[in-house]
Amino acid sequence: MKQLPSCAAFTALLAVTLSPSLSAQLPRPSVYQTTLEEPNQKTAEITTEELLAILAARSEPVFDVRTAKEYAIAHVPGTINVYEKEVDRITELYPDRSTPMILYCNGPSCGKSKRTSEQLVAFGYTNVRRYQLGLPVWRALSQTVQTDMVGFAYIFGGDRTAVFVDARTPAEFATATVPGAVSIRAGEATAANDDGRLPFQDKGTRIVVFGQTADQARIVAAEIAKKAYWNSSYFGGTVADLALAGYINHGPVAIARNATVAAGPQCTAAIAPAAVDGGSFDPDGADLVALTIEPAGPLNLGSHSVTLIATDGHGAQSRSSSIVTVTDQTAPTITGFSVDKTELWPPDHRMEPVTIAYATTDNCGSVATQVIVTTSGGGDVTGDWQLVDAHHVYLRAERAGGDDRLYWITVVATDGAGNQSASSLGVRVPSSMR
Repeated sequence: MKQLPSCAAFTALLAVTLSPSLSAQLPRPSVYQTTLEEPNQKTAEITTEELLAILAARSEPVFDVRTAKEYAIAHVPGTINVYEKEVDRITELYPDRSTPMILYCNGPSCGKSKRTSEQLVAFGYTNVRRYQLGLPVWRALSQTVQTDMVGFAYIFGGDRTAVFVDARTPAEFATATVPGAVSIRAGEATAANDDGRLPFQDKGTRIVVFGQTADQARIVAAEIAKKAYWNSSYFGGTVADLALAGYINHGPVAIARNATVAAGPQCTAAIAPAAVDGGSFDPDGADLVALTIEPAGPLNLGSHSVTLIATDGHGAQSRSSSIVTVTDQTAPTITGFSVDKTELWPPDHRMEPVTIAYATTDNCGSVATQVIVTTSGGGDVTGDWQLVDAHHVYLRAERAGGDDRLYWITVVATDGAGNQSASSLGVRVPSSMR
């Protein structure tokens, strides 16, 4: 009996014999349905489409035969890591030589899956296949990969260009997150690609997504991968796992208090953070907190709303608002105070004119002045002096019962806020000319 041609051979024969117009209408496989089709291989290849179906159904084990560290950094979710040099572990896990299984490694040029599959064939396994396209093509086709804790530590400690994405709510992100992480929730990948949260200048930038759960992170990572970020993955643990390992930074806590500060020489005040700090702190303890204030001034007299900003060593911030009241607390200045007579002689009971010289200044405006005359030395002082104006006074040239008399001329300066300063000088009526 003549043997019929195989299905593949028949299809090829049909394509040759059909007219060019008909053969052009034959369906072409998609990139998900292709393999390398390398000749003379001891084990068959499977397509990306087939691998997706196998992983979804969990119908057979899929082995990643790269090193443990490579696997931890990024691997196809749901696969088992058995390094090629530890192939005996596969025989221990699956002693039945008819067990179907899949192997993969680092892409079309990677030899690990080929060598391991040949070893398994030599051990008598009859149903070994390879996803020879490997992890690079899997990622290039926008499929998600998983990162484990060891891989997270490697990326966090060594890859200074990596972008960490927090898939939790903005409120959770604001409270504590991986240092330098950005907040991208499910459904936000397109917006993040446009607003700068994702480094769209380089689609090869490593991106690691973490969340409250691995599933939450996986959803966001899958969306980011669909935006052509082929080097993205999701952390297979939880935020709690990262916190336990010391990778979560809790943001500082800014605590502001209301404060009253004095206006300076220009009747304004520059506000120092210490003036409104009410005990800001960092929950992580060891972090140093830098405090800044907005606006820092200079502020004019009156009440102002300001914001105290606490920033930790990782750039995390928190804000707290308070009211700063700038007041004029500086007394006026009296300069050049003098009188044109320091003694009145002779004591002839006459009213003598005395000129008072001085100037006043104030940081916040006008100054009101008052001249006050008092006396020491006893005696009847009724009518012994007369104020003319702020710079002139009459004093009686009269002794006090035969003794010296001392008139005290005091200038009192008062500003608009009620701050006062005073300066005094004496004018003597001596009992005898010395």
